[in-house]
This record gives sequence, C-alpha cells and structure tokens, in this order.
Amino acid sequence: MDVSRFVTLTYLGIAVTAFVIFNKTLKWIWSSTNYLTEYPIVGSFVTLTTVLAIAATGALVFWMYRNKNHYAYISEVIIELKKVTWPAFTETRRSTVIVIIFSVLLSLFLWGSDQIWKQVTDFILSSGA
Repeated sequence: MDVSRFVTLTYLGIAVTAFVIFNKTLKWIWSSTNYLTEYPIVGSFVTLTTVLAIAATGALVFWMYRNKNHYAYISEVIIELKKVTWPAFTETRRSTVIVIIFSVLLSLFLWGSDQIWKQVTDFILSSGA
C-alpha cells in the first residue's frame, strides 16, 4: 500500500476515536446539567449530542488534514514503521511464554512472602509483644 493510503487510514482511526471521545464527553456534560434535555434527531440512537460530536469530529479531522505538519508527521511515522524488523511468530510465542512463566513464578513468590510475613505478624501480635 502507498503511504498516502496509510495516512488516510490513520485519519480514519483518529476520526473514530475523536467521535467516541466527543460523543461520550458531550453526553456526560449534557446529562450533568439539569436544564439541558437530550433531543432525539433520528429515533433515540441519533441525538443532538451525536450530531454535535459528528460536527466536532469533522472539524478536527478537516483541520488536521489541511495542516501539512500533521500530514508530514504521520507520513514520516509510517515510513519509519515500514523499516522496522518485526519479530517472527516463533520468537513472539517464545517471549510470551517466558513472560507468562515469569509472571506466575513472581506471583507465587509474592504470595509465599505474604504468607510468611502474615505468620510472623500474627505471631508477634498474638504474643502481646
């Protein structure tokens, strides 16, 4: 794929993320005030806050797309990511197994240490020292 397609997909991802954030934030602000009521536009799914979130998202993405610094930055990031040597599946699986084993061993060590210190603390507190 061409770099411009990846940049466009990045803008699409930004738009989806921004819409979710704007929509949730506007619904939270709208519901926290007592004098604003939610106005349904299309059924109960598309409300006034949804339309405002779509407008804010469109304005943000349009501003970012028109700004050449953002486009250049995202293009450079994509070009650099194409140069990355990603690990093979076997190496990834081996590293994952090592992390899981280490996590289990560390959790067992911490549990054992907690049990020992619990016994020591109970002994000290029960002897009245």
